[in-house]
Amino acid sequence: MTNSNQKGMEQKLRDLPSFQLNKSSQEQIHNHLMKTVIQYEQKERKASMIKKLFAGFAGVVAFSLVVFFTFTIIDGDFLNGNIGKNHGTNQGPNTTQDPPIKKPTEFNAEKAKELMGQYKLSFSSLVKEAEENNGKMISFTTKAEIQRSFTRILTDEFSVSIVDSYFTEKDGNVFIIAKDGPAWLTDEDFTVTKIDDDHYVVTQEQDSLTLGHVLLTYHFRNIDDNWLISNVEKTNLDEKVIIRENAESIMESFEKLDMVKLSDYVHSEKGLLFSPYVFINQESLVFQKSEIRELLNDKKKRLWGYYDGSGFPIELTASEYFNNFLPVEKFIKDGLVLVDDLKERGNIKNNIKDFFPQSKTVEYFLEGSQENDGMDWQSIIFVFEKDQNGLWKLVAIVNDGWSI
Repeated sequence: MTNSNQKGMEQKLRDLPSFQLNKSSQEQIHNHLMKTVIQYEQKERKASMIKKLFAGFAGVVAFSLVVFFTFTIIDGDFLNGNIGKNHGTNQGPNTTQDPPIKKPTEFNAEKAKELMGQYKLSFSSLVKEAEENNGKMISFTTKAEIQRSFTRILTDEFSVSIVDSYFTEKDGNVFIIAKDGPAWLTDEDFTVTKIDDDHYVVTQEQDSLTLGHVLLTYHFRNIDDNWLISNVEKTNLDEKVIIRENAESIMESFEKLDMVKLSDYVHSEKGLLFSPYVFINQESLVFQKSEIRELLNDKKKRLWGYYDGSGFPIELTASEYFNNFLPVEKFIKDGLVLVDDLKERGNIKNNIKDFFPQSKTVEYFLEGSQENDGMDWQSIIFVFEKDQNGLWKLVAIVNDGWSI
């Protein structure tokens, strides 16, 4: 009880007529009233605390409801893809749609002609400038500058390869490299093929003195909504060129002792026959494509044939046979290459065409030395036949040389 309340109550008690109550009664009444007042104030304080607790609880509940409904709306928007749209406004139904995916500019035959024409014109102007200045470029001082001049026509990667192929830097200047120029699209018919929305190819078959019989494939790609030339591929269709290129790769495989690469050229059905002389017989060793890969690791001695003159057996490991009969280094350096032009030079009958009637050959021929009156001539002959896919594959490696 507060002091003010207590003093007020005591004053009221003193004002009562004293003659009506004795002192003992007055004290009882006083004590009873004081007790009542104290109980009343305690109830008031308790009620006030309950109100405060209730108000606090109500605030917490209200805040929780606000948070709940807020996140419910946000989650719903997120799941329905409506984040960023207005809600609870008077704007009516929301008809906003995602912007349509922008498709690349259409590519067609006319676009291919336009780009190839620009490419040819730009390159030809560089050639003309170089020719007028003894091979030196005047408008450009670095290859990087030339590369940037092609950026509206060629992709970055392709422009780098073209500039590296046709230009060189020397003493702070740029010079053109004297060689045949790129393969251009001609006025003859060509085919446009879509690879995907951003990639088209144009193919054209050409047969000329400079290129030979080839299939040209021009690649066009869309970069930032601009069509650019990204690559040009040349595939030889001349069978003699094809088998000669195959023979060169095979010689390189022997030089590096790369049997995995060699196996790529082996006929998958007929395998690869080895004959130490140009007369092939039924006993000649044949290895399948899968066996070629591990041939040099095989230490087994095999009968490859018989030495001319002595008739002694040629019993060697594959590695020993290669060292004795296929010393390709000197053929690569000094050999004369003859494509499908077999000749009989020695005393041994050449029956390659009898054994492989549908074949074509590439011969590496070394003339004999003057010291030996030319009798130490040698040759290695690669024999090719088409496989089931129409590709020229290696079916035999045959040796030839002077014989008794």
